[in-house]
Amino acid sequence: MKYTSITILYNPNSTGSSHALAKAFKSALTKRLPSQKVDLTPTRHPGHGEELAYTLATASKNPLIISSSGDGGYHEVVNGAMKAQHKGHTPTTGLLPAGNANDHYHNLHSDDLVDLIVRGEQTKIDLLKISGTSKGKPIERYGHSYIGFGLTPIVGKELNKNKLNIFNQVWIVAKSLLTLKSVKLNIKNKIRSYDSIVFSNVDRMSKVLKISQPSSVNDGKFEVTIFRSRSKLKLIVQLFRTSIIAAKEDHQVDTYTLKTVNPTLVQVDGEILSLDKNTDVRITIEKQILRCIV
Repeated sequence: MKYTSITILYNPNSTGSSHALAKAFKSALTKRLPSQKVDLTPTRHPGHGEELAYTLATASKNPLIISSSGDGGYHEVVNGAMKAQHKGHTPTTGLLPAGNANDHYHNLHSDDLVDLIVRGEQTKIDLLKISGTSKGKPIERYGHSYIGFGLTPIVGKELNKNKLNIFNQVWIVAKSLLTLKSVKLNIKNKIRSYDSIVFSNVDRMSKVLKISQPSSVNDGKFEVTIFRSRSKLKLIVQLFRTSIIAAKEDHQVDTYTLKTVNPTLVQVDGEILSLDKNTDVRITIEKQILRCIV
């Protein structure tokens, strides 16, 4: 597979290794493919990765767009690529692990990215898709790894406010647990409270939580793991258990519907969205829709 362009997107303001990893990868790739032009492009603001990915995906016939980032940065690239793909373009995406958890990378990658590019190998994976209404407008977002209600977006929102290290990350999670209020959702015409509901395309989340039994990213299914509302102590025990023994998912499906009761936060690969109250939410799987290198 010969690419008409290869671009590595990185965040110059990242506290991690985004820029350094991008530079090192470019050097390694150009040594193996000296005739292939490889560009380094910085992102400037939240959402810029999605804008750049769309522009790059529509600018040439067979582009490769690599995100030197964590799950959130790659999420932007995936959504930009999918927007272009819906208009008839054929981008390929790749990921360098420069974030905190790197859930997607660690769940999927098993070979050297440079070797895969040189050999021209790529694969197609499933993507989650969530549809709903936010601020009175329809929204549709893709997720490469998971979509979460309850604890997940609350922790994610707090993490996004801070420059992270291992100490404040633990404190933020602990504080979020202590102040957590269950989310009310209407599922199958029953309004109930939930500590967490995760729709996942991967097995692990935040490095250590085993949110489902071993799953596949190209089987046209996703896993649904539900924690009903319980005491804080029982929730902490349950989370501890999932760090040791994988949670048994409640469902494995290709479509799931629910309805919000109040304005509700949801996290999609690190992106926090606010859904309107009384909005119908539909979560589906798009089978083998993303062309990528893993």
